[in-house]
Amino acid sequence: MIVASHTPNMTGVLLSGEPDDFRALYESLHKVIGNVDPDIEDGAVLRILGFCYDVRHTLMGHRNAAFEEHGFDDEHLAFLSLVGPKQNLKLSFETFWPEMLYIVFSLEICIKDYQKTSKATIWDPHITQARILQSAITKLVEETVTSRQFASFQKWITENSVSRIIYMQYIDYLNSKWNDLDAEKRKKNFNIFAKRTCQLTSDYERQKRLVIEAAIEHRCLPSEIHYPSEFYNHVEW
Repeated sequence: MIVASHTPNMTGVLLSGEPDDFRALYESLHKVIGNVDPDIEDGAVLRILGFCYDVRHTLMGHRNAAFEEHGFDDEHLAFLSLVGPKQNLKLSFETFWPEMLYIVFSLEICIKDYQKTSKATIWDPHITQARILQSAITKLVEETVTSRQFASFQKWITENSVSRIIYMQYIDYLNSKWNDLDAEKRKKNFNIFAKRTCQLTSDYERQKRLVIEAAIEHRCLPSEIHYPSEFYNHVEW
């Protein structure tokens, strides 16, 4: 099962699990978001695909890996007439908190669309895998914020404006601002950032305006304007 935990500095989420867990998640997320056109402009889908990129590279051994005790000692193995290792391989990778929250909120919309187009039930295995990811993140959020803040977070999952956040430079902006905070301020401002990833705020309108102005200046599409990304190369998780 996929498990979520804070990175040491609370910069992001550490998602860990066995190879089969990540393989099932990867396949299901692609199924839920459908057959995506390479030129699609849907920011939420592109961001989820970016997350899938990390999942795939985790499966390829390009992220983190470690062995963990599976809990069966020699006595248990002998009783089952088994001889084998006492450890399982665990894979993991990190994702910025604002990024992860945006994906969790966006998945809710994608799941609803998938249910409509494929007539899938709530027991659909691909929906289940997406829910497992959402559940892991929600559990960690509950352990991080106050009960009142968590109540707001739960409401935002089903009542949000994610579909109207179409300028993805804004998510990079939030990742950058989050990266600038220390661990104490990250915990203190967690719900503020969570709300910013799923609601239309003055911050979003400001970044939207800057992107449009830059696109006009450079005579290009807004989607071709990139937020400065140097900070991604110098992250202290």
